[in-house]
Amino acid sequence: MERAATGNSEIRIIKQWPQVDWNRVWKNLHTAPISETLKSAWYNIIHDLIPTKERLAAIHLADSNLCDKCAKTDTLIHRLTDCSPSADIWHWTRIRLAIISRTDQRYIPIEWINRPHFHLWPPRRRKATMWIIAHLVWCITKEHRLSLTDYIDFLRRAKMENVQQAVQNE
Repeated sequence: MERAATGNSEIRIIKQWPQVDWNRVWKNLHTAPISETLKSAWYNIIHDLIPTKERLAAIHLADSNLCDKCAKTDTLIHRLTDCSPSADIWHWTRIRLAIISRTDQRYIPIEWINRPHFHLWPPRRRKATMWIIAHLVWCITKEHRLSLTDYIDFLRRAKMENVQQAVQNE
């Protein structure tokens, strides 16, 4: 829709972050070992389609751009990594991603959530990273009052479902 209105062939997110390897982002999204439901949720995050208070205030659909829980600016990254209990979930997830990547958690960038243009080797490590991030995104965007314990339980159930599907496909 924006393309037709402006006559420009680039979509909004590519204009916002021209330094991002968008081919890698799309490849990571489409090759992630996750369900279409999770891909759809992650797609919405990547395209910044979540109606945050910041976006709603910009188009005069909200009185304020502040988060209802903590009074900080309600951005997408704020919701996913900063606002409680998302902050605890992101911290726990970041530690797991650091273990998978064999690096320090300080080197796991927040942008992997909404611009997953990483290329990890071997492919198994990349797939594990994508699986975890996609589940993080889905949980936080769909379950508003999710605790860290609930999130860990959700990941365990999702892992068991993946194992059962793999056994059935053999």
